[in-house]
Amino acid sequence: MTRALSDMLATLNAGMAVIITLGGGAAGWNKLHEQGASAGFVGILVGLLLGFLVAATVCGTLATLIMIENHLRNLLAEAAETRRSRKA
Repeated sequence: MTRALSDMLATLNAGMAVIITLGGGAAGWNKLHEQGASAGFVGILVGLLLGFLVAATVCGTLATLIMIENHLRNLLAEAAETRRSRKA
């Protein structure tokens, strides 16, 4: 069950990164679109950049923790295989 949840979280993590980045662009556009077309474009770019930074921080940290969990799972499986081969 834990493995399935970890794999599901890894899949959702990529989607969350995209949503956070696009949400930053939408927030930037919403903040500056009333000041003119070029200001709206600048708002989108700044919002996308800030959204990307937030997504990289949050989702990157989560991805690192998921990768550590996967490595620990592989090390545990390898240790169990080594124990079995020594007993035989």
